[in-house]
Amino acid sequence: IDSSEAMNSFPVIDISPLVQLGESGDDGPISSQLLQNEKLKVVVDQISHACESFGFFAVANHGVDPDIITRAWDSSKSFFDLEPAVKKSIPMSDSYPYGYENHESLGTERTAAVAKSCATKGKNESSTLLADSKETFSLGPLDSATSGMPSRKFPQNAPATFAPALTQYFNVMENLARILFRGLALALQLDDASWFLRDGHFDDGHQCALRLLNYPQLEYQKENRSLHIRAGAHTDYGAMTILKSGGPGLQLQLSAHKTNGEIGGDDTSSWIDVPHLSEDTLIINLGDLMQRWTNDRWRSTLHRVIAVADDDGSKRNGDVPEIFESARRQSIAFFVNMNGNATIVPFDSCVDSEHPSQYDAIKASDYLIQRHAQSMGNNKAKEV
Repeated sequence: IDSSEAMNSFPVIDISPLVQLGESGDDGPISSQLLQNEKLKVVVDQISHACESFGFFAVANHGVDPDIITRAWDSSKSFFDLEPAVKKSIPMSDSYPYGYENHESLGTERTAAVAKSCATKGKNESSTLLADSKETFSLGPLDSATSGMPSRKFPQNAPATFAPALTQYFNVMENLARILFRGLALALQLDDASWFLRDGHFDDGHQCALRLLNYPQLEYQKENRSLHIRAGAHTDYGAMTILKSGGPGLQLQLSAHKTNGEIGGDDTSSWIDVPHLSEDTLIINLGDLMQRWTNDRWRSTLHRVIAVADDDGSKRNGDVPEIFESARRQSIAFFVNMNGNATIVPFDSCVDSEHPSQYDAIKASDYLIQRHAQSMGNNKAKEV
């Protein structure tokens, strides 16, 4: 898919038939019977195509109350407007992988061209990285006992609405993940439409995480930098991510498709813009875990966030150099991670003589820990 075609064909899927399936409770074990519903089959076919071709798609009519989204959005903005001391009172650390962070670098998951360049020059890739121009606050699962993750922490001096708004948003994203999992199971032709929701794969111990992101307003002379990266090129490492985006800037690199844990292709110029859609749509992207689970049939796509100029992005005053300005940008990401004890091994439907299994079995929690360590720039973390 070339860049112009990809932009024009970015999948936007009305998932109301999936929402109705979840509400009815009629998601019994026989997937083939469910797909006799023509409207549902259309949605499933669209999801299948999007997962194979893009690894990204947008969903409309997803059933999430817009008021819940608004409250979380407003609470996020209020939090990031607080004094640094308040925000930093709950810092992200090795023992608490949530909380506040403003020095994260995603560069350990970069394009093949950059990795090859560093190797050629004999450099340690992590040593050359710059922190992304963003700040975040993350929240883990409510039930620390079953998930095995640390109990939630909120800053004491945060707005009174902060914890309730985030808790409610987390809950509705959990439910949306369940709806999407039914669509993924049908697209993979699994016998049970609720396969991901049973036998301890997701419920009773999932390790999902909610992340608020704030990209500050930027202003600098264009002669100093041609492109400002707000979030470096990376892939997500869970099953999938549900993103509420607050503006343009998200880009995909479809040429850099990973197989067997490696990023393929060295075309660093083929970034395409994800269109900024209506307020009631959410962006879904697959993570490395789902690509592994599908034996590379579905893709976890390299993506990044760049600063986008406001209007023409420039000011001129005589001989003063051109100035680049980019407004503040917000987003909220819900990382859908499986039960830590779930065993991840390629589905039988994704393995045959032409596509032998590329991956050994691994516990979801082990995979998550290693990928998180990589995202934090831990050189000891190994690709699995």
